[in-house]
Amino acid sequence: MLLRLRDREIDCTHQTRIMAILNVSDDSPIAFSRVGVSQALTRAQELARHGAAIIDVGAHSTATGARDLTAQEEIDRVCPVIEAVTRAGLITSVDTWTPAVARAAAEAGVHLLNDVTGFSDPEMVRVAADFGLPGCVMHMRGEPKHHREVSQEFDDVEAEVRTYLLERARLLEAQGVTAWLDPGYAFGKSATDNMRLLNGLPALVAGGYPVLISASRKGFLAEVMGKPYSQRSEGLLEATLAFNVLAAWHGVHVVRVHDVPEVAHALAIVNEARRLAAGD
Repeated sequence: MLLRLRDREIDCTHQTRIMAILNVSDDSPIAFSRVGVSQALTRAQELARHGAAIIDVGAHSTATGARDLTAQEEIDRVCPVIEAVTRAGLITSVDTWTPAVARAAAEAGVHLLNDVTGFSDPEMVRVAADFGLPGCVMHMRGEPKHHREVSQEFDDVEAEVRTYLLERARLLEAQGVTAWLDPGYAFGKSATDNMRLLNGLPALVAGGYPVLISASRKGFLAEVMGKPYSQRSEGLLEATLAFNVLAAWHGVHVVRVHDVPEVAHALAIVNEARRLAAGD
């Protein structure tokens, strides 16, 4: 599958590509992923050298208790970075659910809108359509920073997530926007539900849309390892590698991660296995 992002393309034929997380926030729970605006271009270029195909720039943390930013604060952080990174020839996405920020990022040259609220605000859809940008639609119960407060009871988590994402994708398509799908690991879901969604990835991929997953260093991985929910637990790197390798084997097109070199090394093996299995 070829992923088209504005004037750029990424080839995901029998391979999974990496989206690198570049946080220009000051309160992301993964401290080493945070960087100041003035250092962001250097970090982005380093991530690209290590194997990142997309640099995902975000300033507004979705973590429980994270502080609120005004739209202007968010713009002041992400737009200079997007402008510099895009000018350097790299592909960028913006991690935001605020239409004013999305529009400013589009004007700065961003290639993809990554909205954890699933483009529930019609203005977000309008920005994507106006600039010819693809939009990554994520499933989430509740709201950013409050998704752990909602019910995590599902009759059938795979069916609910898949139905929601495909409905949103068709809505975006009807307005001229190419949709990517993200199951929304850890957003209003239990550890068991997240693992069910991992096993359900082949059915989601079979829908024909680009599928992106974001499970890097998330607290539910600690729970799966038999520990309390925490994004600072020992073993999260290894758990992240295992989760992303399994997702890649299931055919996802992009994994969004903090640990780019380590994930790139792991994906080199699974991507080669997929190419051989496909007869390439």
